[in-house]
Amino acid sequence: MSALFHPLNIYILGLGGGFLIPLLYRVAKRWLAPVFFLALTGITLISAVAFIRVLGGAPPFEVITAGIAPPVSISLRLGVAEGFFCVSVNVVSLLGALHLWPRLREHYGALLLYLIGVMGINGMIMTRDLFNLFVFLEIVSIATYGLLGLAGTTRSLSATFKYIVATVIASTFFLLATALVYFVTGTLFIDELLQLPQPLSGPIATTALLLLLAAILIELKPFPANGWGLDVYETAPGGIAAFVSVGVSAGVFFSLYKLLPLFGPWLDLIALSGGLTFVASNLIGLRQIRVRRMLGYSSVGQLGLATLALALLEKTGAPQLMPLVVGGLILNHLLAKAGLFWLADLVDRQSISGWSPIARSRLLLFLFGALVVAISGLPPFPGFWAKWTLVLHLSSAGYVWTIAAIAIGSLLEAAYMFRWFGRSVHAPANNGLSGVDLPRLDWRAIAPVTTIVVLLALAGLLAAFIAAPGSLWIVTPLIAGGMLALVEALWPGLPGRAKAALALIALPAIGPFLLPEMQGLPLLFGVLFIAGGFVVGLGALYRSETRTGYYPLLAAMLLALPALAGASTTLEFFVAWEFVTLGSYFLLAHGRQTGSQTLRYLLFSLAAAFFLLAGFGQFNATGGGVDLATLRSVLDGGSVQATAAFVLIAIGCLIKAGALGVHVWVPGTYALADDDLSALLSAVISKVAIFGLLTAAYLAIRSQSGPDLSILLAWIGMATTLVCGVQALFQRDAKRLLAYSSISQLGYIVTAIALMDHIGWVTALYLTASHLLVKGVLFLAVAGVILRAGTGVFTSLGGLGARMPVTFAAVLVALVAMAGLPPLTGFGSKWLLIGTLLDKQWYLLAAAGFLATFVGFLYMIRLAWSVFLGPREQKNANHHVREAPAALLVPQLLLVVGILVLTLYPSPLFGPLSQAIDPAFASSLVWQGMPLREIYDSLDPLPVMGAAVVLSLLAAGVLALVLRAQAPKPAGDGRDVVASLAALARTIPLVHRLPTATAAWTGVAGVTVAAAGRLRLIYNGNAQTYELLVILYIVAIHFLGWP
Repeated sequence: MSALFHPLNIYILGLGGGFLIPLLYRVAKRWLAPVFFLALTGITLISAVAFIRVLGGAPPFEVITAGIAPPVSISLRLGVAEGFFCVSVNVVSLLGALHLWPRLREHYGALLLYLIGVMGINGMIMTRDLFNLFVFLEIVSIATYGLLGLAGTTRSLSATFKYIVATVIASTFFLLATALVYFVTGTLFIDELLQLPQPLSGPIATTALLLLLAAILIELKPFPANGWGLDVYETAPGGIAAFVSVGVSAGVFFSLYKLLPLFGPWLDLIALSGGLTFVASNLIGLRQIRVRRMLGYSSVGQLGLATLALALLEKTGAPQLMPLVVGGLILNHLLAKAGLFWLADLVDRQSISGWSPIARSRLLLFLFGALVVAISGLPPFPGFWAKWTLVLHLSSAGYVWTIAAIAIGSLLEAAYMFRWFGRSVHAPANNGLSGVDLPRLDWRAIAPVTTIVVLLALAGLLAAFIAAPGSLWIVTPLIAGGMLALVEALWPGLPGRAKAALALIALPAIGPFLLPEMQGLPLLFGVLFIAGGFVVGLGALYRSETRTGYYPLLAAMLLALPALAGASTTLEFFVAWEFVTLGSYFLLAHGRQTGSQTLRYLLFSLAAAFFLLAGFGQFNATGGGVDLATLRSVLDGGSVQATAAFVLIAIGCLIKAGALGVHVWVPGTYALADDDLSALLSAVISKVAIFGLLTAAYLAIRSQSGPDLSILLAWIGMATTLVCGVQALFQRDAKRLLAYSSISQLGYIVTAIALMDHIGWVTALYLTASHLLVKGVLFLAVAGVILRAGTGVFTSLGGLGARMPVTFAAVLVALVAMAGLPPLTGFGSKWLLIGTLLDKQWYLLAAAGFLATFVGFLYMIRLAWSVFLGPREQKNANHHVREAPAALLVPQLLLVVGILVLTLYPSPLFGPLSQAIDPAFASSLVWQGMPLREIYDSLDPLPVMGAAVVLSLLAAGVLALVLRAQAPKPAGDGRDVVASLAALARTIPLVHRLPTATAAWTGVAGVTVAAAGRLRLIYNGNAQTYELLVILYIVAIHFLGWP
C-alpha cells in the first residue's frame, strides 16, 4: 500500500496518462475522461497521502532514479514544504479541470497538456537538481503554450507569442546560469550547492547567481517586466489563466524558495522587487475595468507580496514563521485567485460594469463576496493571519518601509476588488444586460468555486489555530451568523421580523459569554455594546421585508462588538475590529441607495485598520507582546516606539470615529444607509473607535511625549466638534444633519479622553453613554418620520409635532440632553468637561467648547423646528402622517428611560465609571484633591454651564437682531426662522472659505488614479517593448546586485 502512494508514482501517472490519451483518442474515446481524471485524481491522492505521512513525523521521501547517486541521477524529495505545495497545486488543478471540462474535452491534446503541466509543476517542486529544475520548467512552459492557444482568437494568440518570447528569454538565462554554476562548482545537486563550505563568490559565480535569480524572478512576473503575463491573463480562458496564475506560479515560487540560501547577499534586493511589484501592480489595478486583466494585476501583486515576505523572513532569521506567513499567503492566493478566475468564466462579462446579473443569484453573490474578502487579506481567511504575523515580525525587525508598502498595496487592492463587488451589487437594473445563462450554472458548474470557498474557510481556521491556538473563540460571531444563514436557507419563508428577532436575541444570549473574566473598561464597553446594540437594534423590527442575507450579517456584526470588548490580545482585538468593519460594510451594501458610498466607508475603515495594525506592531516591538493587559497597564517611562504605537493606533481610531478631516465618509454613509442601520452605526458602532482610543491612551500616558500628544488630541476633538457642528447647520436633510451632529458630539468625547486624567476619562465614559442614548433616539425618530412622511428633507416636513406626539416628546428629551441644558445628562457631562479644561488652564479649548455649545443650540433648534414645530410647506402636506410604529417607539422610549436614569441618579453611576479606569491611574490623578463622587455632589455646576448657556443665548440674540434689521420683511409663515439660522451660521468666521475635506480627498483620489494611469502606459501591448523590459530588468538585477 505504501508503494502505491509513493511520490514517484506522480510521474508514472503523468507520463503514462500522457501516452495513453492520444492512443485512447483513436481507439476508445469514451475512456478519455475516466483516464484523465483517474490520473489527475491519483496525482492528488498520492501527494496528499505522502504529505500526511511526513507531516506526521515520517522522514521525507527521497527518490533516486537509475540506481546512481546524485547529481548524476534525477533526485526528488517530498518533505513537509514540498508536500504542502504539491497538495495545494494538485487540489486546485483537479478542481480547475472540473471547471475547464467543457473546453478540455473538445481537444484530446488539451487533456494531455494539462496533465503534463500538472506533473511538471510537481517536478519543479520536488526536484533537487538545478538542471532538472530547468527541464521541468521547460515541460511546464511547453504545456502552458499549448493550453494558451486554446482560445484561438487573434488577441489570445498574440498574448501567447509575447508569453513564449519572455519565458524563452528567462529560460535562456536560467540555462546559462546553470552552466556557469556547474563550471564554478562542478555540481548541480542543490543540496551540495547549499552545503558548500564557502558561499559562492568571484565574478563568474556572482554573475551566475544573479542571472539565475533574475530568470526566476522574471517567471514570477515582477514590475515592470510583466506586461507579457498580464496580456495572457486578460485574453486566455478563465480556467487556463487560473492555471497559469496559481499553478505555474506556485512551482516557480517554490523554486525560488529552495534556492533562496544561494541568494543571501541579495535578499534586500529581492524584497525590494517584491514590494515594488505589490504596490505598483495594485496601483495600476485601480484603473482597470476589464475583469481578467484586473485579476492579472492582483495575481502579480500577490506574488510580489509573497516574494517580499520570503526574502525578509530569510533575512531576519525567522524560518519558523514561513509555514504560516509564506504558506498562508501562497495558499490564500492559490485558492482565492483560482476561484475568482473561474467565477469570471461563469459570469462571462468582460467589464466590471456588466456584473449586475450576479446579484440575482444569492449563492454566486456570497461566493463572490467571500473570494473578494479572502484576496484582500481580511479575516477569517489565511491571508489575514499571514499578514498579521508578518507585520508584527517586521515591526520587531525594524523594517518600517515594508509595513508601509504592505498597508498601501493592500488598501489599493481592496479598493478595486470591493469596487468590483460594489458595482455588481448596485448596478442599475435598466442597464440593458440580460440575465446570466442559468442553465449553464447548474451545480456542476458552481461546485468548483463553492469547494474553493469551503477550502479557504478551513484553511483560515487552520491558520488561526497556528497563529493563536487560544483565540479560536473569536470566530464565534461568524458561527452565529452562519447558523442564522443556514436557518434562512432551510426556511426561505421565514418572516423578516422573525429573522430580526433571532439576530437580536443572539446578542444578549451569546454576548456575555464573549466577556470572560473581563473587568474595568472592557467590561463596561461590553455591557454598553450588548445593551445598546440590543435596544437600538430593536428598530429593525419595523421592517417587514424578508431582507435575505441581512440578518445573518447583523447577528455577526452585533456579536463582534462584545468580542471586541472581550479581546485579551491585540490579535483578537484586531480580528473583532475587522469583523465589525466587514459586517457593517456588507449591511450597507445590502441597501439599495448606498451605491459608491459603501466603498468610501470601507476604504476609510480599512485605512483605520491598517494604522491599528501598524500600531500594534510597534507595541509588539517595544517588548509588550500581544497582551492587551500589558498595553493597558500604566507604567513609568516611555520610548519612541511606545509613542509611535499610540500615534498610529490613535490615527486609526480617529479615522474610524470620523474626526475632522477624515470625516468625509460619515455623512453619506449615515444618510444613505437603511434607517435602522443608521441608528446602529451612529449610536453603537461609533463607540468601537472610542474604546480603541481609550485603550491606546495608556500608551500616551507612559510616553515621554504624552503631554504634547494630549494637547494635540484635545484640539482635534474640539475642532471636530465645532466645525462639524457648523456643517450640521447647512444640511437640508434630517439624517445628514444628525450625521454631522454625531461626529460633532464624538469630538467632545475625544477631547475628554485627551485630558489624560481620571475625571477626564470618567467624563468621556459618561459622554459615551449619553451619546449612545441620544443618537439612538434621534436616528430612530427620524426613521419613523421618513417612514410616515416619505422623506427626510426639511422643505417637505414641518408641523409633525401634533401628528407624531410620542416621537416628538422623545426627540425633545434627546435634544435637551444633547444640548447640555439642565437638568438632563448633557448638562453634567459638559460641565465636567469644560470645568476640567479650565482647571488645566486650557482656556482656548474651553472657549471653543463654549462656542461649540452655541453652535449645537442652533442645529438642534433647526431640527426641532423644521420637522416638528415649523409650518408645512404646503397647506395640506403631511395630513396623512400618523405616529411611528411601535417597533420604532419602544426602543426610543427605552433609550429615553436611560437618559432619565443618567439624569436622576448620576452619582451612583460614577462609581462603576470610576472603577472602570485603571486603579493606579485613578488614585494618582484626582481633581482638586477630592474623589469624583464628592466633586459631583459638592460642586455646583450651574455657574459654569449656566454661563455657557446664557452667553450662547445672548450671542444668538444679538446676531439675530442684527440679521433681522438687515433682512427683508418675513413672509410670516415661519420659514424665515430657518433662513435666519443659516444666515447666523454664515457669520462664523472662515467657515465657507476653508477648502472642504471632501474636495481634498477627492483630489487625493484623483492624483492616485492619475498616477495609476501614467504608470500603466508602459503596458502598450507591444511585444518588443515587453521583451525589452524583460532584458532591462535582468540587467538591472545584475548591476544592482553586483558587489
